[in-house]
Amino acid sequence: MIQPLEFSMAIAGRPKVYTTDQINDRFKALPKAIQKLDGAVIYEGFSPVLKKKIVVIISGMKGSSQNKKTGPMAQIDILIQDTHPVEAVKLGIDEAICGSCPLRGDICYVRTGHGPASKWRKYSVDGYERITPDQAGIILAKHGVTSRLGAYGDPAMIPFEIWQELLSSSGTGHTSYTHQWKQPWFDPRHLQISMASIDHENTVTQLQELHGEHVRYYRLVDSYENLLPGEIKCPSDSETRNEDGTRKITCAECGLC
Repeated sequence: MIQPLEFSMAIAGRPKVYTTDQINDRFKALPKAIQKLDGAVIYEGFSPVLKKKIVVIISGMKGSSQNKKTGPMAQIDILIQDTHPVEAVKLGIDEAICGSCPLRGDICYVRTGHGPASKWRKYSVDGYERITPDQAGIILAKHGVTSRLGAYGDPAMIPFEIWQELLSSSGTGHTSYTHQWKQPWFDPRHLQISMASIDHENTVTQLQELHGEHVRYYRLVDSYENLLPGEIKCPSDSETRNEDGTRKITCAECGLC
């Protein structure tokens, strides 16, 4: 049984790239129906694992997310198109969206029967509009909302160009990390936008041997006493909360990941 672990991470910043006038002009150029969207499908394709059809769904583009840890970030889920998320875990085919992550299934912090299931049900009845990553990025920019890549699922299962288009269009920043950096099919360009996840089965040395010593990473540790040089503990950690239990800083405010 894996015990609950604390988190540590390396650091980087996220600059904004658009002026207010540019943001407004780009938003006004969108069709009226798209301007109103808060959620949409931004990609449908095949997973590099198991060759399952997968879908990327973004929600909270206007900052409507109620996630207390992340704050008002757009939540981006990666789901198997034809299988309920809970059933996918039971069948083991969640590998198509989570890859080699050793935290898959019951260990994962994501409750697949909640957010992912709700999105899948809506998708299964064709409840989402389909828009381009660029259009989604324009909506994010208009509302000043950052995005959480892989709220469920691993961002590396999606072509790098999809994320590149979304992020270059929004300019608002994001959080993202991937467990797939050891896989032979892994596109190392993902490490430009995602932190490499270091879990109990991997080491920083292994990561650096494969991808260089300057790769940013997010590492699970048993104790903060074991931090390596250049690492800090997560600013949103449960030990650093206000007296009323609320977090002193959310992921949306922090943006280091």
